[in-house]
Amino acid sequence: MSNNNKSSKESINDVVNRLRHNRKQVSSPHNTNSDDNVKADTVNLGGRTSQRASKKTQPPKATERSRIVNQIVKQLLFGELTQGQALKELRINVLGLKQDVYARLVDVSRKTLSDIENDRGNYKTDILNKVFKPFGLKVGLIPSSSSMLNSLLDNN
Repeated sequence: MSNNNKSSKESINDVVNRLRHNRKQVSSPHNTNSDDNVKADTVNLGGRTSQRASKKTQPPKATERSRIVNQIVKQLLFGELTQGQALKELRINVLGLKQDVYARLVDVSRKTLSDIENDRGNYKTDILNKVFKPFGLKVGLIPSSSSMLNSLLDNN
């Protein structure tokens, strides 16, 4: 059993090391606005299918990840997805990680991650920020009216 735990921890460490390595490589001079530079661009799973949610699909390229993150965030802002649905979509479609691997990566229990993804429970902001951090997102206030949100977005 300790060997199984050791191999699980090593695979998490591999993922973390790849994330750190890619964060250094992705920095480019044409991304001047840090708010527009989505943190998900730093993710590269290096083709390790043993940790992917689906063994049949390859992880998306950095530009595709950015597009997917933006699309999911837009759906979340306009109330088309719940917070839990957005997190699940991000975890699967951007990182391609299984729940248990992602939970260890962000240092929460698999049950907590499952509860959040299924919109169960009432978690504190610090826990929610932990699970959204790999995507460059954090919990905050947004307008409840889509017309107000559209107005804010049109002015920028």
